[in-house]
This record gives sequence, structure tokens and C-alpha cells, in this order.
Amino acid sequence: MTTAPEKPSRSALPVLFSVRGWTEGVDPVYISFVEEMRATGVEVADIHVLPAGFPNFGAWANAIVETINSRRREDESIHLMGYCFGGNLLLAVLAEFERRGISPAYVALIDARMASPIWRLRWGYDALYQAPWPVRFRGLLIRLTPPDRESFVAVTASVVRRSVRSVRELPQRGWRSRRRRRPEIYDELSRSFAWEYEAITTPVHCYNTEESKDRFAAGDPSLLMGRYLQGGYVIRMIEGDHGKCIAPPYSTLLIKKITTDRTAVVQGVGPFQ
Repeated sequence: MTTAPEKPSRSALPVLFSVRGWTEGVDPVYISFVEEMRATGVEVADIHVLPAGFPNFGAWANAIVETINSRRREDESIHLMGYCFGGNLLLAVLAEFERRGISPAYVALIDARMASPIWRLRWGYDALYQAPWPVRFRGLLIRLTPPDRESFVAVTASVVRRSVRSVRELPQRGWRSRRRRRPEIYDELSRSFAWEYEAITTPVHCYNTEESKDRFAAGDPSLLMGRYLQGGYVIRMIEGDHGKCIAPPYSTLLIKKITTDRTAVVQGVGPFQ
């Protein structure tokens, strides 16, 4: 007689609302990560609202907050999670929660990053996804601002190099890089440029990889998110690179870290208590 495998026991923790920025077709690995969390007994609610019809991050975030509020229990604390671009979107969601006077108890940003201005320029990122010109100029001003200020000559030289490279690539890529642009993520990214990030006062747990720190964030372990997290943040360095940190075998340890941190928050012994 064979016995059926034991089902994982349901966690005593609140529902974890996962704010997802990409469709399943763009990022199927994250869908699998959520399923893996559920298999361990974690109750995860996948929150994905298509951006069509929303002019910017603020309006999109408002719709996500409404969706979460319609699905959560009023007497239960709010636990949130976002990975990659979903983490960037989660910042806007947090700003909307705070505007309404609501403070989520736990927030996880999984390898969510703000690419450095020099990286964005090098890859023509702003041109690819049509960032407004004020956003582009602001990126150059950040590079000229202490304490990591670059020389005016260095910044100007990098702009000239990017311009020359763009002209050389024009026959292959088309005007405004449309042949290089990924249409399935254009709507999401273009909306992100039309919203100013606000200072977030809710404490945040950041789960970041060394690869992202070195590649995208000029050595900043917060992945350049710290400038917005005025309520404080704690960094948990995780294994793997940006794409693999949420896939086995690295995802197993990441899920344990998240569960441990959430348990500490519920018990009132976390880093922000």
C-alpha cells in the first residue's frame, strides 16, 4: 500500500501579493518561481494588470492597488513582492498605498534595479524606448553630480560616441531603433518614463545579486534603488545572476530567505521593528 505524498502545510503568514510587470510570455521564469513558492505552502496572489489605457506608472499603479484591495482581508497586514521590472512598478504601487495612508508591513524587491545613466546611454536604452528628453538630460546631470561626479569632458565624449554609433547603426536598426525594440515590453517601459518616482517611506527588503550590482549599478548594492527608499532598506545578497536567481537551484534559498524575513516581520523582530 502506497501513501500519498504529504501536501505542504499552509503558511500562517498573510497572503503575499506578487506585483508582476511583464506578461507570462515575456518572463515565464517568474511565473515558475511563484508556483515554486506555492508548492512550499506560501500563499501567493499573482497581481498582473495590463498597462493598456493607463498614461503612466501612477495611473497603472492605482489600478494595481485597487486590485490588491479588492482581494485582501482588511484585518490582514499587506505583504508585497516584485521582481525586476515588477519591482520598479512596485515602487509606484507603494507610493500610491502611502498616498492613501496605508503602510504595507513587508515589501520585497527581488533584483529590481535602476540602470545607471552611463549604462542607459551606452546601450541607447532611452532612445529605444523613447524616454522624454527631460529624463535623458536628468541622467546626464546625475553623472555630473557629486560625490561620483564625472568630468564634463568625459560625459560629453560618451554622448558623442553614442551619437556616432547611432548614426552608424541607422541603416541596420531603422529610425528610432524600432527594429531593435522589443514591442512586447514597449508599453510597460514607455509608461515608466512618464512618471516621477517619489520618496518611499515604507521599509523595504532588497534581494540582490552581485552580478546586477557590478553590471548595472556601478557597485551600488541597492542597485540604485536606495535613493528612493527613504524609509530604510535591508539588503540580502542572493546567489545566481539576474535571470537565474529566481530559478532552481538558487530559488530554493531565496524562498527560504523571504519566508524567514516575513516571519520576523510578523513576529515583530525584523530589522525595522
